[in-house]
Amino acid sequence: MGIERYRNPKYWRMRAKEFRAKADNAEHQQTKQTLRNAAKSYDELAKRAEQIRIVQEAAE
Repeated sequence: MGIERYRNPKYWRMRAKEFRAKADNAEHQQTKQTLRNAAKSYDELAKRAEQIRIVQEAAE
């Protein structure tokens, strides 16, 4: 799989979903917020991966 996995927006969206689930199950508020922030970062990576994919497809 290698580096291609990191270019796949679906991979990053799945990671964001995982972290949101962990946040929902966390007991401490600070932990919940940290996990939600990580999920937001993964969402941003998914958006960037999608943008890269669009640009690459347009260049082909």
